[in-house]
Amino acid sequence: MKHINYFILLVSLMLFVSCNKEESNYMKEVNEPVISSAQIEIEPIDESPTPPPLRGGAHDDIPDLSGAKVIVPDMVKGKWKGVVFMLEDKISHEITEHTVTIGDEWTVPNSKLKVKTGTFLPDLLIQGTIFTSVSNELKNPAVNVTIYEDGQQVFTGWLFSLFPGMHAFEHAQFAITLKDVIPS
Repeated sequence: MKHINYFILLVSLMLFVSCNKEESNYMKEVNEPVISSAQIEIEPIDESPTPPPLRGGAHDDIPDLSGAKVIVPDMVKGKWKGVVFMLEDKISHEITEHTVTIGDEWTVPNSKLKVKTGTFLPDLLIQGTIFTSVSNELKNPAVNVTIYEDGQQVFTGWLFSLFPGMHAFEHAQFAITLKDVIPS
């Protein structure tokens, strides 16, 4: 029985020594010099296109898209006749609807505002400085408008029916939003 105890003790000792030997090798690997981030020069890689510059004024967050290109796909051309604007008079709280043929100009009643409708895109997609429609379904309807007051241009941009507050036309008395569209 004594021999078995010595044998077990000897095997245990051998295992302990071998484990310590592996651990000490492991510790040597861990204690190798570490390169700090201060020693590495990292050059940023900018693969994204440079966004258009922002314009100044009331909408500092809106990029200057004056050089933007609007592409109307064949599946959309001639399929839409007009748009329906919702006009809110902020003073009287009266809300009215006004149907305007695409490409026509509309004079806002009891004001010096004129709205010139431009391109209508039923499923607007903006990629950089290109505006197009990815389908002829009303998934993201938007109309491009230019608004004049007393003959001076006061707004040019897109009115979105699903997001009426996004880059909306701002005026002291009137709010103009895109409510609906009329197919050809």
